[in-house]
Amino acid sequence: MTGEAPDLWLYGAPASLYTAKVRAFLRARGVRHVERFPSHPRYREVIKPAVDTHRIPVVEFADGTIVQDSTAILDALERRYPDPHAQRMGPRQTLATLLLEVLGDRGLAKPAMHYRWNFLDVNEGFVVGEFGRSLRFPAPPEEVERLGQRVASRMSSYLPMLGIEPRTIPTIERVYGETLALLNAHLSQHPYLLGGAPSRGDYALMGPMFGHLGRDPYPLHLMQRTAPLVFRWIERINGGELQTPEFPDRARELPADDVVPETLTAFMRHVFRGYAEELVLTAGRFNAWAEANPDAPAGGFVSAEGADQPALGPIVVDYHGVAIEQQALGHSLWILQRALDFTAGLSGVEREAALDFARAAGADGVVAVRLARRLTRVRSRLAVE
Repeated sequence: MTGEAPDLWLYGAPASLYTAKVRAFLRARGVRHVERFPSHPRYREVIKPAVDTHRIPVVEFADGTIVQDSTAILDALERRYPDPHAQRMGPRQTLATLLLEVLGDRGLAKPAMHYRWNFLDVNEGFVVGEFGRSLRFPAPPEEVERLGQRVASRMSSYLPMLGIEPRTIPTIERVYGETLALLNAHLSQHPYLLGGAPSRGDYALMGPMFGHLGRDPYPLHLMQRTAPLVFRWIERINGGELQTPEFPDRARELPADDVVPETLTAFMRHVFRGYAEELVLTAGRFNAWAEANPDAPAGGFVSAEGADQPALGPIVVDYHGVAIEQQALGHSLWILQRALDFTAGLSGVEREAALDFARAAGADGVVAVRLARRLTRVRSRLAVE
């Protein structure tokens, strides 16, 4: 972008999973933007106090509107830059997109975090440098190292919360290999997830698939060796490619008649095999909290400590045949609520079509979740309505 005022400023970092999700939208949709690190003076002086959290990404629009959280940002972007393809989606395609965002939130968090933090013999210099430079650059190498190690120590401490430990690692690696194979098979037939045009589901999955797994040295090379078409999809999205040379005669549009490619359904079914129960049990934890706190006011935080993304308590999930002990993470329910609202608003043939897709994708138990209180965000924190 030269000589033109940007539509917005994106405050994020190259190594940030959720920044990758927002950046994918901006690049694929050609939105004029400037990306800045959290070290930028405006972030420290204006943006961070406004959103009341250290988390990135944050977007500041040219009209002064500031939005934090990748899902809230995409909501705001879609209002300003409507997708004509999305407007023509039927119930199956719409639900597929909503569920893909659910999967992009934490459905692939286990391989993303494992392949970043458990391969530090390969990744450490790169990842630590990325974190350090996002906080201060230019800076002496020793200062970049110090700041990067501080962030790395905090982020790697989340592994037990996700159930990543020596006993579960072989299954996480096996399942991720199968995940890559299924996504690669899909992308051998389609340039994007829903078909011939990118959608919000593509941007959501770019978080884990690029932010960690398609950029950190160890998983990047694994992807390039075993799933080259997944790597090409990442290049296609990040490059904002209008033409797809692998599919020269493919129209840039979604399949007609509300069709969701079976290859995508198979990929989603596989990922939900290890994530659906986590969501259901997390909803149970939240509902128990709501029952124990019947007087929680509208706008009240779910966490007594005011945590922005609270852990609701321990759960044990069946992750592709292995019992994994982890925390129930409430923020995921706020994202799931979009899919729940969508299916609840359908009736008749449209509702049956959406529920039929949910069953095929292994998400029927997920869309059957009922939350005791609606969720919202207040001051960048999970709260109840």
